Amino acid sequence: MAKKLRFGPACYHVLHMIPIQVAHDMNFFYDGGLRDEDGKPDYEIVRGGMAPFMFEKETLAQRMKELDMDIAMDVKPSTVAYLQKQGHDLFIVAGWRNNHPNHVIASKDIRSLEQLKGKRVGVIDLDDILVTVLRPWLKRAGVDPYNDVEWVRGNAPRDAGSKLRSGAIDAVFQDPTDAEALRAEGFSDIFDAAAHYPKGRPDRVIVATARALQEKPDKIKACIKGMIQAYWYIRKQPENFNHCVQVERRLRMESPDLDEQRRKLTVGIPAHAEHLPFPYNGIPTNLEGYLQEAVEVGVIDEPPDMEKLAQLKLVQQGFNELESRQDLKEDLARIKRLVNKLGY
Repeated sequence: MAKKLRFGPACYHVLHMIPIQVAHDMNFFYDGGLRDEDGKPDYEIVRGGMAPFMFEKETLAQRMKELDMDIAMDVKPSTVAYLQKQGHDLFIVAGWRNNHPNHVIASKDIRSLEQLKGKRVGVIDLDDILVTVLRPWLKRAGVDPYNDVEWVRGNAPRDAGSKLRSGAIDAVFQDPTDAEALRAEGFSDIFDAAAHYPKGRPDRVIVATARALQEKPDKIKACIKGMIQAYWYIRKQPENFNHCVQVERRLRMESPDLDEQRRKLTVGIPAHAEHLPFPYNGIPTNLEGYLQEAVEVGVIDEPPDMEKLAQLKLVQQGFNELESRQDLKEDLARIKRLVNKLGY
């Protein structure tokens, strides 16, 4: 008997575990086909993260090999491009975070990205997706993103508004709802990430090994289907708010990282969950644009072979199968209405 499909998040941050846990709690993986001939779950979730944060490029492929992993979730596309060039057979099979809805809100005297030179910008961690999204725009504004800005870690968007108000930092990333409140207080909205990426920004993707794609394509598709349903479920608010809150609370209580334990909840209000940028159809869009920016700021040396990088047949098939299910018609219609409202 073939071994169970093994998957888990590349990053240890709690947010990266929430959709996996929701899919597990709601039996989306099981119902999508991850069950054996005896009707038992045919998957294993490997928790806690695989790659040390900020060293994903150097460590992910080896850790997946050591842990005998089939799928890694929440991986940066630039990591996959880098690892393929190093000879590793890893491929993008679906999307994870496919838009960046956050705004950069700055102190009242800062009116542009140019004025961030020499300033303190609050981020979750060094080299996180907040840093990644702003680097090319700082460079285009004449600000060296590596030397002219002080990136201050430990400032998740949900926590950072009070630090901006106190003057501890000069700019922060904020969810659209929280950004609106700060604008009303007179703070400056100097960057709307979603407006700059109308075709999407695939900050994180789902990755599979070549061996898994060859030996377990149906299991990979079933896993992707489970994740797509979790994306719908999390963004279906306020009906699913309490469950999402309790999942995040439990994951934070169980996290060994004190920063993760102490953070405010990502889904603090229903609007926060609605704004999470999980792609409703699981497809990562604007991959090429993302990777061109990675070259621009020196994260990778050259653009990758896009046909080799992304193997998206299974996610397209999986979405089509979910779309055809009568029992999911209402959920599909609901997420499409949200997409029409928010743009993603």
